[in-house]
Amino acid sequence: GALPTKWEIVSLNYISPKLGENFLQNVLIALAMSIIFVSIIIFLRYRNLKISIPALLTSFSEVLILLGASVIMNWNLDLASIAGIIVLVGTGVDQQIMIIDETLSKKEVLSLKAKLKRAFFMVFASAGTTIGAMLPLFGLGFGLLRGFAITTILGILIAILITRPAFSEMLQILLKEE
Repeated sequence: GALPTKWEIVSLNYISPKLGENFLQNVLIALAMSIIFVSIIIFLRYRNLKISIPALLTSFSEVLILLGASVIMNWNLDLASIAGIIVLVGTGVDQQIMIIDETLSKKEVLSLKAKLKRAFFMVFASAGTTIGAMLPLFGLGFGLLRGFAITTILGILIAILITRPAFSEMLQILLKEE
């Protein structure tokens, strides 16, 4: 009675729990593969394990923190939420590449702190635009879209508040050693 038009059910489908289990397994494999491919790309880009391994560990810890937060909030992850985690891995590595490239840049003679400050401005701007893009999905989202938006927003907040500062500290320590 609340809809402004009449509707009729054309068909009903039943999806077995076994198929859902296969979907979850495939999504977890996709998550693992995305982390592996991203780590290969980072290594090929920098050809330096001292930079590649911390970037990979940061991405992995980001996913673990997000999964831990979902447990604390008693939040069930659906397939769209796991897709949000995969997106988080990609955007997180993009931000790490910004930090690495800005830090290693030899174009301008700036202190390491000044370079990191400039890199963090780009990271925060990038994070802000992504969160801004997710807010409509969160507010107007229907089912799966809301889970995707929540996962992405929470993951980006974890990244900019916890893992990006930790990564920049690791990078500072590693670059001082060289």
